[in-house]
Amino acid sequence: MKTTRLLSTLILTVCLGFGSVMAQNAAPQVCPEKTEKPYKVKLTPEQRMEAQAQRMGKQLMLDDAKLAQFTSLYKEYLTALKECRPAAKENKVKPCERTDAQIQQEIEQRFEVRQKVLDTQKKYYASFKKILNARQLEKVFSMPHPGKMHKGNFPMRDGKMGKPGNMPAPGCPNVCPACPQAPQNK
Repeated sequence: MKTTRLLSTLILTVCLGFGSVMAQNAAPQVCPEKTEKPYKVKLTPEQRMEAQAQRMGKQLMLDDAKLAQFTSLYKEYLTALKECRPAAKENKVKPCERTDAQIQQEIEQRFEVRQKVLDTQKKYYASFKKILNARQLEKVFSMPHPGKMHKGNFPMRDGKMGKPGNMPAPGCPNVCPACPQAPQNK
């Protein structure tokens, strides 16, 4: 009995000793090829537009002849859309400090910009229609904001999904009386 207790204590001590030895920080191994961070090349707006046109051409799976036609037309289209956008204001007023007249003017400007964008899209739709089929046209014109492909749709960030505490339980059809979202029939 004493021997087994002594042996188990000894084994436990050895295991704990090895555990603390293994927990020590080892020197990180550095790959000599990755010691320097690669310098990220900043593209000019023209290069970015060219890359976007090429990327869209690949998504549409166009052959070489159509791709050449499409990229030149698509770059022209992106340039026309860019010209529709208003210039950035230098002295921006805080939203709480705007007057009613300024707010109305901004709303009207937004309407004008949307109308310009719509007119541009209609104009280029006729040109794209000669090159692309209906499904490809849908891909080109379904982008909500051309030129902003990297922006994702984040419904949680925008508050469109509701707050986590107010969500119904999984499988709860919102009819249980304890559920705050349940319709109350009184």
